[in-house]
Amino acid sequence: MCYIRRKGYYELNPTFLYKFFPASGIITNHGPSVKADMIFDPSFSLTDRETQLGYQFEFRNKSLLVADGKETYIKLQAPFDPTNSGGVPLPAGSEYDWADAGIQYTSDIRRPLNMMVGSRYGGYYNGTRWSVAGELNYRYQPYGSLALVTTYNKIDLPLPYNSAEFLLIGPRLDFTFTDALFFTSFVQYNTQIDNINMNFRFQWRFAPVSDLYVVYTENSIPGDHTVKNRGLVFKLSYWFN
Repeated sequence: MCYIRRKGYYELNPTFLYKFFPASGIITNHGPSVKADMIFDPSFSLTDRETQLGYQFEFRNKSLLVADGKETYIKLQAPFDPTNSGGVPLPAGSEYDWADAGIQYTSDIRRPLNMMVGSRYGGYYNGTRWSVAGELNYRYQPYGSLALVTTYNKIDLPLPYNSAEFLLIGPRLDFTFTDALFFTSFVQYNTQIDNINMNFRFQWRFAPVSDLYVVYTENSIPGDHTVKNRGLVFKLSYWFN
C-alpha cells in the first residue's frame, strides 16, 4: 500500500485502555482497549473512520495474545481498485462500511527463537478479505539475526470487480561484524505486482551518532530475473558536538 498526501484534512484519534494486574497466575496483566481514528475533509465532512475494540493478555513469559473487532467506514475521494490488479475500480464518491475481526499471538521476544502469527477475516469494501501473517525470528548473539516474514491475503469482491490472492514472503538478515560495522539485507517476493525486491545495506559508525550508509536495491521480474530498476545510494551523517 502507499500513502497520498492530503492537505487541509483533520484527524481525531482517541484511545482508551484499562488493565487488570492479577496477583498470581501465568498472566501478568490483561484488559480491554477502545481506539478510534476519524478523518474529516476541509469542510469537516467525515471521509474515513476506524473503530476498534480489543482485548490483550500479557503473560509472565512476556508473550502477548491480542484479539479485536474493527468497524471501518470510507468515502472514496477517487476511483479505487481494492486489489490493485487493473480491474474495474470502485467509483469516486461511493461509501463503504464493513466489520472484521482478528487475533494475533507474539511469543517471548527475549528468546533467541521467537515468532508472531495472526489472522483477520471480515468485510472489505463491498466484499470480504481473509489474511494470515507470520514472522519467525532467530537471534544469534552478538552477531545478528535471521527472520522469515510472510503475509497472505485473499480478497473476494462481487462481479464485475476483480477478486485476487496475494502472497508476500521474504527472508531478512541482520549481521554485526563489529560494534561499528553492520550489514542488513532482505529479499521480498510479491505476487501482487509480480516482483522480487532485494535490498542490501552496509552501515559504518565511524564516530558517535555519525554513520556512513551504502545501500543497494534492485527490483526484478521472477522467472527470467529481468531487472526493472536498481539503485546505489550513499548517505553520510555527522554529529557536530
